[in-house]
Amino acid sequence: MIRNIIITFLLSLLLSTGAVAQSTITAQAFAEIIEALTANETDQLNFGRFSTDMNGGDIIINPDGSRTIQGSVIGVASPYGPGIFQITGAPEASFTLQLPDGPAVLIHQESSKTMFVENWVADPPVENGPGVLTNGNRIVSIGATLSVGSYDANPVGVYSGTFQLTFAYN
Repeated sequence: MIRNIIITFLLSLLLSTGAVAQSTITAQAFAEIIEALTANETDQLNFGRFSTDMNGGDIIINPDGSRTIQGSVIGVASPYGPGIFQITGAPEASFTLQLPDGPAVLIHQESSKTMFVENWVADPPVENGPGVLTNGNRIVSIGATLSVGSYDANPVGVYSGTFQLTFAYN
């Protein structure tokens, strides 16, 4: 009998608790549009003036502005330096830099002979992770190595070309 009373009591409890407690709230959402990230080239990557002989060599421009010459290339006093880029955007935002995937080609203006630019380096270094736009600004320097061929492969004259960098908010 006690058993039947307990079962009846439990069934009535289950059937009478059909009402569910509810709560309605009005919540808020938020969004902010920030200024676009821009990059402007203020100085071109410049390997300077030099001469070569039968063996050629390399000219390395570092992001700090120093130049190293290897092989049988002879540097001549002239302006040279890294590519300098002014990055602007939202204050204190972080950004990433993607350097070129491969070499850039510099083409001789008269003969179409070529030299290659590769081994790209940056300051701030890409491998250190994202940079920060302090007060919405950052200077980025880009260096690289120019491979110079022999005098026959790379005759006297001006060589020029382009390369692509990608700056993006992180």
